[in-house]
Amino acid sequence: MIPADGATAVSPEYANGALRISLAAVPRRGLFYAATTAIVAAAALVVGLATAFTTFLVGQAFLGEYAIGLGEPGALRACVGAGIYLTLMALLAAGLTFLLRSAVLVLSLLIPFILIVSFVVGDVAGGAAAYLPDRAGQQVLYQTPAGDVGPWTGLAVTALWAAAALLAGCRAVHRRDV
Repeated sequence: MIPADGATAVSPEYANGALRISLAAVPRRGLFYAATTAIVAAAALVVGLATAFTTFLVGQAFLGEYAIGLGEPGALRACVGAGIYLTLMALLAAGLTFLLRSAVLVLSLLIPFILIVSFVVGDVAGGAAAYLPDRAGQQVLYQTPAGDVGPWTGLAVTALWAAAALLAGCRAVHRRDV
């Protein structure tokens, strides 16, 4: 699960004073923060794209005569979008981990939120749930997305959530840490 990777990539900085060592090596907090998030983003994008294309191609191999190719409408978009979506979710988790200083806490919040709360709120609140980060970003995965939020708009909504978490994490690193 890619959000776990975003959280676990950042959380070791807060274990046993490792952040002090990192900031001693790179005293400019903005540079340290940008480099850390860039590494998380690059790794998540590579893994996300590889996973998306591999699972699509393997899944299609099992469908036999019902299989579709990457040339079908929405198929390539779904594969590329899946990699981007997973990257954005990893960045959301990384930003929250910088803010909360704990991968356990972040994952304790994100996993139930993504797996349970989003669907419960979706059933109760209807249209507002379409703008939650997981539901909005997942629109890119459907060959024919349903609802008010389109595939690329959904990724943009998820990107805004990730940007908000990253900004909050950056502010925390600048103001509070070490």
